[in-house]
Order: sequence, then C-alpha cells, then structure tokens
Amino acid sequence: MIEMTASDMLRDPLIRQMLRADRISLAAFATLLDTASRQLARRAGENVAPRPAVPEARSSEALTTA
Repeated sequence: MIEMTASDMLRDPLIRQMLRADRISLAAFATLLDTASRQLARRAGENVAPRPAVPEARSSEALTTA
C-alpha cells in the first residue's frame, strides 16, 4: 500500500471534494496536516522545522467547484 504525502492529500480530487462539502478551507486542512506532522515528529524525538505542506495552499486558496 502506498501512503499519501501531505502534498498528495492536498491535491487529491476526492479529498478536495470532501473538504468543500464540509466547508473546510484548503489552508486550514494544510495547517492541520502540518500540526499533526510536527506533533508526531516531536513524539518520535525528531526536530522538524515548520514549513507548509504545500506553499500555494497557504495563500487562502478557496476550494471552488470547477
């Protein structure tokens, strides 16, 4: 089984559709993924520098129905 990266999740059409249906912004979801990643890394004893999962998701990108 291949695991999705945070970037994969943010670009996945099905996940985007679910976020849109739940009225969750792409930027909020990216923040959630980053926060969870940092917390898991901290628990594992790693030092993780903060960075966005996908830089373009930080620019308040709206999920539009295209």
